[in-house]
Amino acid sequence: MTNDAATKKWIESHPYLEGVAAFQALVEGAAAGAAPLTRRPAWDAYVADLAAGVPLLRSARAQLDVAPEGGAALRTIVARVAAADLPPSIAEGARALDEELRQDPRASEAAIAWLVCGALEKGETEGGGLVRYLGWTALQHVLAPVVAEFDRWRDEERWGRGDCPTCGSAPTMGALVTVAEGRGRRLACGACRTRWAFKRVACPFCGNDDAHRLGVLEIDQEPGLRLDVCEQCKGYVKTYTGTRDLDLVLADWPTLHLDVLARERGYERLGVSLYELGA
Repeated sequence: MTNDAATKKWIESHPYLEGVAAFQALVEGAAAGAAPLTRRPAWDAYVADLAAGVPLLRSARAQLDVAPEGGAALRTIVARVAAADLPPSIAEGARALDEELRQDPRASEAAIAWLVCGALEKGETEGGGLVRYLGWTALQHVLAPVVAEFDRWRDEERWGRGDCPTCGSAPTMGALVTVAEGRGRRLACGACRTRWAFKRVACPFCGNDDAHRLGVLEIDQEPGLRLDVCEQCKGYVKTYTGTRDLDLVLADWPTLHLDVLARERGYERLGVSLYELGA
């Protein structure tokens, strides 16, 4: 969970993010009461799929059905958002989605299943971007105990991939952390909030590990933040090198302005984004 004082301080220094922060707070408040998943994956059965690169939520062996709890949380969040005073572009979509979920009891679980199956980047129906954002926020709260347990159980060397071991999403951000050997790298998923170890000198999107084709863009106005860029695929990872307020900085929305900067420099966001609400 993020710290309110840290969030307030961040907004004071980044006032253009105030609207995003307010909407994020609304949705997080609606999701706070979501019932966490009580079932646990079949860990022993999942070992083979982990080694084969199959994300936890897409493994039949893991036997983890998140649709019932995720669907219930999604309905609650959508109802709260639909009743809020929001800009017309978001309010209209939220009300239409709320009406759809009320009319069809199975629609919310179907939406969660759609997300888990990997439909993250392109919505198949109108309002798909809003469904992605609200659906994954619901799943973040429902999955929190499983994600924490998976982090303790997982052998990072068996994974070693650039995509998320829990849901298969491309990473949103990265962080440099202290490890026994010095400084290691952990990637952060913007969909399910999993964090996992990855090589420091390699692109998580295309696998390029040629140091001459990788670079770092330092940002004078943002101490502790940088862009790790790849000249092979033109992707980038927003990377935090600090230690304070890690949960806040890695939440993606506080650094959306860096995505603009990266695009202006000719790089493309290849990590999953939940903030393209009109998609």
